[in-house]
Amino acid sequence: MIEVKIGVIHESNLPTPSSRLLIEAIRKLGHESYYMPFSYISVRIDKRHLVLKIGSKPFDIDAGLLRSIGFAPSFEQFMGRLALFMGIEEEGIYLMNSIRGLLNARNKFMTLLKLFKAGIPVPKALLTENLAEAYRLTKQWDRVVVKPLIGSRGYGQVLVDNADLGYRIFRTCLQFKQFIFLEEYLNKPSRDIRLFVIGERVSAAMYRYAPPDAWKTNIAQGGKAEPMKPSPELEELAVKTAEILELDYAGVDVLEGSDGYYVLEANGSPGFEGLMRVTGINIPCEIVSYLVEKAKR
Repeated sequence: MIEVKIGVIHESNLPTPSSRLLIEAIRKLGHESYYMPFSYISVRIDKRHLVLKIGSKPFDIDAGLLRSIGFAPSFEQFMGRLALFMGIEEEGIYLMNSIRGLLNARNKFMTLLKLFKAGIPVPKALLTENLAEAYRLTKQWDRVVVKPLIGSRGYGQVLVDNADLGYRIFRTCLQFKQFIFLEEYLNKPSRDIRLFVIGERVSAAMYRYAPPDAWKTNIAQGGKAEPMKPSPELEELAVKTAEILELDYAGVDVLEGSDGYYVLEANGSPGFEGLMRVTGINIPCEIVSYLVEKAKR
């Protein structure tokens, strides 16, 4: 077997738990692993070629697992990181997920927009800085979920069933220079479905159940989980979602509505520790195996 040099790329200077699991999987499968924080990477335009470095050493990898774009404190830093990752891709180093895919999944409204235009069922949603329109739709939709445009694990999401309370929340968003992002709340069982897509198949899936008297199903928010085997219809929906968003692997969240399935969002750098505990599937090894396959093409 040809050994592949793989970098795990993340904002954190020390490996996160998921990064450590990926590094272990890389070594277990007989490849070389490197942990690469953003702050050590540089791209230089030289006379005839690009020069990539990690610290003072050559950026010598065949493929990379880009686990984060990071939460940049400034627009300039964010744009700098995009240019950095694009420079890596321009040198022919395969990044998984690609920067394009991560951008599609990072912006939750952009995710819904791309899926909607491709015919995937998604909740009704609003993105605006117009306070009056947000107030009007909150009254019309009866219950809405106010979400951060960028985020994960259900943090910062608020269920609003009172338009006047919503009005106060929307004003606060605008005062902090944040867009108002709403979704119509869809009635559902006290659970949703997380499907982990790798390539053209669902590697693992689970039901996530909300705690008593709560509506969020995220495990990070106290939700409970059990393994499930998706139907062919559900698997096709999840795989198509990842394909539309240009993601090699993704955590796709699906809701069972009264009239069928709805895709709520897709995570381009999903955690997998909880899903591994529930299903017993070695997801990091499957991610790395798929990356090696793509890098060798």
